[in-house]
Amino acid sequence: MEVLDTEWVSDFEDKEKSYNDFYQSRVQSLQIYKLYVKSDCILDKVKEYNYKLHIPNCLTKKELIEMIQNKKHDDGLDYKLLSILKYNVDLKPEEVKKYILDEKKYGFIDNIRELQDIYFYDTITIFKGLNSIFFIYYELNKKIKQNKTKKIYIKSHNSKHLRTTKRKPLKDTISN
Repeated sequence: MEVLDTEWVSDFEDKEKSYNDFYQSRVQSLQIYKLYVKSDCILDKVKEYNYKLHIPNCLTKKELIEMIQNKKHDDGLDYKLLSILKYNVDLKPEEVKKYILDEKKYGFIDNIRELQDIYFYDTITIFKGLNSIFFIYYELNKKIKQNKTKKIYIKSHNSKHLRTTKRKPLKDTISN
């Protein structure tokens, strides 16, 4: 019985291991950054943690709302969500060299304007740690929280005339 030579397979796998970091794969986890800005527009603190997605490549609306609500209050202060930013490096393996030469052509940050599912593109394994969501919170000043709208009253010189309804006599309507 003849034995097959499989050494070339193991050689190929060894050479291929060095390229595994350049293959695209699904986004399984994200870095979450919570930035807290004081009322005088100074960045007060930044909190960071890793979050494992329940659905690959998707941060659901439910998860998003839960993240927002959990951190509205911090250190006894109330904060209001100012902005949500998504950072997703979606380079293809053949674009890495172009990106290194001219990084200004690529924009990986998106402003999220609506509370809905946030989808991420597949990412090269090397750049997986860069995929993130930024929540920017602004301190609520309780003194400024008053209603700032002013009621405007419109007055007419002949206000009695505006309230009355003109009636046409019944005879005039029948004869026409």
